[in-house]
Amino acid sequence: MDFVQYKCPCCGAALQFSPETQKLSCQSCQNEYDIETLRQYEQEERHQGEQDLSWEYQKGACGAARTEDGMYICPSCGAKVEADENTVSTTCPYCDNVIVIKAAASKELKPDVMIPFQVQGDQARQMLEGFCKGKPLLPKNFKDKSYLKNLKGYYVPYWLFDCKADADMSFRATRVRTWSDSRYDYIDTSYYMVARAGAMEFWHVPVDGSAEMDDSTTESIEPFDYRALTEFNPAYLAGYETDRYDVNARQAEGRAKERLYNSAEQVLRSTVKGYQTVTVKRRNLSSHGGKAHYALLPVWLFETVYGDKKYQFAINGQTGKMVGELPVDRGAFWRYLCGFTAVGTAVCSILGILLFGGVL
Repeated sequence: MDFVQYKCPCCGAALQFSPETQKLSCQSCQNEYDIETLRQYEQEERHQGEQDLSWEYQKGACGAARTEDGMYICPSCGAKVEADENTVSTTCPYCDNVIVIKAAASKELKPDVMIPFQVQGDQARQMLEGFCKGKPLLPKNFKDKSYLKNLKGYYVPYWLFDCKADADMSFRATRVRTWSDSRYDYIDTSYYMVARAGAMEFWHVPVDGSAEMDDSTTESIEPFDYRALTEFNPAYLAGYETDRYDVNARQAEGRAKERLYNSAEQVLRSTVKGYQTVTVKRRNLSSHGGKAHYALLPVWLFETVYGDKKYQFAINGQTGKMVGELPVDRGAFWRYLCGFTAVGTAVCSILGILLFGGVL
């Protein structure tokens, strides 16, 4: 498995993709490079017969089989880097060098499209800090800014499904009429069977292709603006963690069909108006012309374990939408409750003295 690095043409340091400028930036000499310009520069260098200065295939890990302990060699410092078979890009924990694994980004596993990061790391950390701020029952370490630096940017593998569909659904609906006279109140309920059908076209129905990601989490940070989709380019991976899919398109079809059914139901149900209640009785959906696109979408993730329970926070790396569940410090909870009870008891005592003190 090969490691690939995008190198700065000026100083040779590793380049990272900047969400702010949408360019590759060098942290060493502070130069910035437009991706297309750097690609043209690379082609010119190749025409001149010189060694490729942009993508460097290091022999230390080139074609080398995975070591017995499941590690790979960092091409910058020579340290061993842990990377499983699904890892596409990662960061060396010793020298902080950004590396892309060539084999995992090969033609056979190459994504069709991707959305580059728009939310910067500092912005994501500020969002997480703001989310945790002012919550007295949080564990102390969540109030430590250094602890929240464990937030990492990931390109999450997704399948985007396109298809045309014919939907046919029936609904049970009711209309209720009420009136009264001098003796009784009357309720008249009429029942209706309402049928709806229509042809629909769906574009980019997303299903995450990672077995480790919770579907409820990835769906909660939607939507993404798919107008920003661009052709896959490994340069965008610089500075972020990336895994290839371990849930293939066929395995993801079930979730995609469920989402198609729900969307079709919402569309058809919105046309059933003038009734007090509406419930679905039957729904059929046939799709054709379906196609799945392999995509990488940007997500900031913060994961931690507290009290034997895993907590995950996710931020949409394009829009900044955030979801997550906060842990509760039981000790802080009981201190807070006891303090509240003590204050309540004191207030009641004062009110008792004011109300009844003079009588007694």
